[in-house]
Amino acid sequence: MPISRLEVQHHSDLRPHLKQILSCVKSLHVTLSAVMADVAAIRKTMFEDPENIDTYRNQLKQTIATTKPLVDEAMLSYDFLMQEILDTEQWSN
Repeated sequence: MPISRLEVQHHSDLRPHLKQILSCVKSLHVTLSAVMADVAAIRKTMFEDPENIDTYRNQLKQTIATTKPLVDEAMLSYDFLMQEILDTEQWSN
């Protein structure tokens, strides 16, 4: 057997991991679409009545502070899934 040829030592079915990842990406896409629509409505409101900008800024700061732990947890979950996929690939020369 040629040394330059890579062979898989351990084959693991990555489909369940990929299914989870695609499900997360799909959810994020839907969420991003909703956020973009909300931002467009907020911008239109601010242009029509700029006196509300301070209220908007305060609400935005509070919302970011509230949701940051959830976002951080989601990012850790993605890192964990990616590491699981990487760990299932074992190659030898």
